[in-house]
Amino acid sequence: MNALGSTFKVTSFGESHGDYIGCVIEGCPGGLSLDLTRIQQQVNRRKTNQSDFSSPRQEDDLVQLVSGVYEGVTLGSPIAILIKNKDAQSSDYDHLKDIYRPGHADYTTQLKYGTRDHRGGGRSSIRITAALVAAGEIARQLLAHSLTINIKAFVTQIGTVQWQATDADFTQAQIDASAVRCPDTATSAEMLAHIEDIRVKGDTLGGVIQCEVKGLPVGLGEPLFGKLQAQLAHAMLNINTVKGFEYGEGFTAATMTGSEHNDAFGKTAQGIEPMSNQHGGILGGISTGMPVVFRVAFKPISSIQQTQQTVNADGEHVSLRIEGRHDVCAVPRAVPIVEAYTAIVLADLYLQSKLNQL
Repeated sequence: MNALGSTFKVTSFGESHGDYIGCVIEGCPGGLSLDLTRIQQQVNRRKTNQSDFSSPRQEDDLVQLVSGVYEGVTLGSPIAILIKNKDAQSSDYDHLKDIYRPGHADYTTQLKYGTRDHRGGGRSSIRITAALVAAGEIARQLLAHSLTINIKAFVTQIGTVQWQATDADFTQAQIDASAVRCPDTATSAEMLAHIEDIRVKGDTLGGVIQCEVKGLPVGLGEPLFGKLQAQLAHAMLNINTVKGFEYGEGFTAATMTGSEHNDAFGKTAQGIEPMSNQHGGILGGISTGMPVVFRVAFKPISSIQQTQQTVNADGEHVSLRIEGRHDVCAVPRAVPIVEAYTAIVLADLYLQSKLNQL
């Protein structure tokens, strides 16, 4: 599967070191005026070489909309997005052609297809998400055409350094002002120090991203097997290196009683609504109008600069030390990816919701 969504459907293509990466959007209505500058800005947020702990690969990541848009307005036809790869150094991977790197998709890809593109991880590289971030921004602008919606993600944990976000009352600019995209200044400094300590050891770190969506109407989500939390989980777990997803109180809910976890209903100026949000904005798989809150856990990047034991395609034991250009911690660069995938899921469910009632 290379597509996300059904009504608003995004199909991805390309490999890490191929000529292009890209995607095709189907189902975007015609007549939507796009902010092309904003699309490019979002793609720039996930670029490499923005910090000492990210990959030094230097890509322009210039977004090309080659179909489906005329004079900045969507036509209703498929929108094709291309981004050219310019700084792929494939020779860095020549010695890895027949080696199975620990933690990577080399082994499973080879056995599944009988062949693989070993350059930069090929199809399994996080590089392919650049075009999907562009698609996510188009989805966000589609949502903004009818809704006052705010999708905001930020880092709450890197390695063992954690921050408990009680209220995400800060802007994207404040988030991006931190090299690790954690808006809490003190925690951000601790995270940077932790990353530096791990970097000099030739190791890597994972972390957690929290995402909050405000402004959703009641009614998004398609039970039984299209529940809002299930669609979000499906999208997030398809981001490279993601190992966990929870929403609302998440796993903490398993330690609570029903009386502790239930949100009472009341009447406000806006009508009847929950008075608290331990449910994370979703009941019965359907949005309640409260903020949707979820967290995504990322494992450490598998390419470490320490000697590891593995085997080659002939089963011979190999001592491997991975060189090249790799992230020490890729979690901050994943923030716009989480936001983009969220927007794609919500745009898809929003368009589907138009069929709910006559």
